[in-house]
Amino acid sequence: MYDRPDGAGGGEIHAPAATAALSRLTDRLYRARSADDVNDAALDTIVEVLGCRRASVLMFDEGGVMRFVAWRRLSDGYREALTGHSPWKAGDMDPQPIFVSDIDASAEADWVKARVREEGIRALGFIPLVVQGRVVGKFMTYYDQPHIFTAAEIELAVAIARQVGFSIERERSHSAREMAEADLRESEERFRLMSEHAPVMIWISDHNGHCLHLNTMLRHFWNVKEHELATFSWSTTMHPDDAPAIGQAMMNAIATRTSVRIKGRYLNNEGEYRILQTDARPNFSARGVFRGMIGVNVDITERERADRQREMLLAELNHRVKNTLAVVQAIAHQTFKGEAATPASRQAFEARLAALAAAHNLLTQSNWETASLLRLASEAFDARSAAKRVTLTGPEILLPPKEALAIALALHELCTNAVKYGALSDDSGRIAVDWRRSDGASPRLSLTWREENGPPVRAPQRRGFGTHLVERTLAADLDGEVRLDFRPEGLVCSIDAPLPRVEAAAG
Repeated sequence: MYDRPDGAGGGEIHAPAATAALSRLTDRLYRARSADDVNDAALDTIVEVLGCRRASVLMFDEGGVMRFVAWRRLSDGYREALTGHSPWKAGDMDPQPIFVSDIDASAEADWVKARVREEGIRALGFIPLVVQGRVVGKFMTYYDQPHIFTAAEIELAVAIARQVGFSIERERSHSAREMAEADLRESEERFRLMSEHAPVMIWISDHNGHCLHLNTMLRHFWNVKEHELATFSWSTTMHPDDAPAIGQAMMNAIATRTSVRIKGRYLNNEGEYRILQTDARPNFSARGVFRGMIGVNVDITERERADRQREMLLAELNHRVKNTLAVVQAIAHQTFKGEAATPASRQAFEARLAALAAAHNLLTQSNWETASLLRLASEAFDARSAAKRVTLTGPEILLPPKEALAIALALHELCTNAVKYGALSDDSGRIAVDWRRSDGASPRLSLTWREENGPPVRAPQRRGFGTHLVERTLAADLDGEVRLDFRPEGLVCSIDAPLPRVEAAAG
């Protein structure tokens, strides 16, 4: 049997009674559903087993302050005055219980002694509550008279504290688990909402590759209802030529536990193959078991088409630049052929480059697709301020880049010759340029340059660069026939050439 503590009214505590009380405490703590249930069970057992009329339970709050959370027969003033008073700091390791047999003989501060005596307390016991070796609180026993704490009493107090500590630990673990589960549910809900309305295609598959989740955008892409996910096989939508590479990339990602990015063609709900860029990563459990994949698909079909178009345009631009440089080189070679550069030859060279640049400008305005024959002719005469003495007649005809550049240079040479020797060399001459298109299976262009009322014309004894460019180069570029007729009344240039197919749709 245990001796009844001195000052508690005399008598003895029988071991069976103490054991029964501890057993009841264990049962009540097991059934406890809240911190209040735990505190009530602890206080009942402390008062019963340790034979004190007053007791309390205190816990450290988040700020590390020891606060009363449950009590028996303690005044509000006492609890307010002693809040925060503790021999330990929150988290101290392996704290030991402290017993004060007589407050007057203790080393406590005078104000503490005075407040304790004012409450009618003479002896106190501080028994720490420990979770995982660290102090989280304490329970207190209070006696009205000085009291000697026996070994058996101390043993019972520690046993109670141990059980309460276990219960606190269990309650905290349970609360932490509930919070983690709540956080997980909230996180899953946030993910679901974010995924459902995301502007990209989000998916999750299991370890066999079966769909666990397709967000709204991806379900719409494949026209799959949510209840059809279990039977839907996304692999059947892959383009047969892309399937091996996609499958191998996914297997490599799983084997190396790394993310993967791959592009492939997938059949959408309209029966069209679209190019999707997939960013995916494998998902493994804490034990390293493969659980499936999670990924995001982005439709990059238009971007891929734009990239291919840009590459084609760059290749075309490179080709055109080379052709233009070849033309410039030929112009330079013919302009300065066999003689040193003179002011006149430099001026002629610069004028030819200007004509070439003007044609380039027209082509640039239509993305280098076509140039208007009427505008090419107008540019040639505007450069010489001779528009008022020229008549241009013909339907709207659009020429591809090669043909447009050739005719622009030819018109420049014809206009230059007219200024120097022909109809534009005096005040009375005029020029008429007319063209027509012959329709049919193979449309053709017929253009005539006719000078009149100018000085008498004689055929040149030597063919210069201008004549060579018009008769040979123009004919070669147009794949047609060009004739220069030096009539006394004025030069006539006739051009007959196939009209490129691009013109077939023009007005």
